[in-house]
Amino acid sequence: MPNNTTTLQNLVDRTRQRADMEGSTFVSDTEVIGYINVAMAEIHDILVDRYEDYYVSSQQFTLPADNPGTLPNTFYKALGVDFNTGGTTYRLRRFSFQERNVYNSPAMVAGRVTNTLYAIQGAEIKFIPSPTVSGTATLFFVPEAQQFSTTESEYMAKTIQSKAPAVAFGYEEYVVVDAAIKCLQKEESDVQMLMVQKQQLKERIENAASNRDQGEPTAITDSRAGTFSLRRGM
Repeated sequence: MPNNTTTLQNLVDRTRQRADMEGSTFVSDTEVIGYINVAMAEIHDILVDRYEDYYVSSQQFTLPADNPGTLPNTFYKALGVDFNTGGTTYRLRRFSFQERNVYNSPAMVAGRVTNTLYAIQGAEIKFIPSPTVSGTATLFFVPEAQQFSTTESEYMAKTIQSKAPAVAFGYEEYVVVDAAIKCLQKEESDVQMLMVQKQQLKERIENAASNRDQGEPTAITDSRAGTFSLRRGM
């Protein structure tokens, strides 16, 4: 992973320089940090949308007890769910909201081997039908973007790497430009040139962030590989 040692103090200083607000109190440091956090969330989305697994966390649920299970507080987007039972791990498939009652018929459940499915609904993860055997479901997910906080000890010394480890050197310029735009918008100054620069930086990051493994390009994914072998009936 990149080791971007740019500090929050560096980001604040560079934002003020770009907005030509050095020494000005019109926008406070706290406001600038707020703008920086918004931009950090934007760059988080850019990297996540590249589908290159920059951020992967996991949470386990014991089934059938944890059904539904409560999503972790840092949950942002699901990447997939595995179910381990009897020493064998299966990849679970997602069910849509319209399919929520597909297993309501006892005859359907009793009459065949069913596939356990999952869905993210609100702050919960739900499984249908409720597994008849015990096992462990592992949710792999993208956490939400971390934020710089003014309540942390020596917060101005916190680095980008400590908050967004996937942000490589140079990517932080997107954060600086976006924060500078918001500073200038507060004083109703022209931001057209910075908007153009922001778009150029976004395109550069989107292009550079794709295909992290240059030596082994991705292949077409079999959507059923690793799942239970029988499809659900309708």
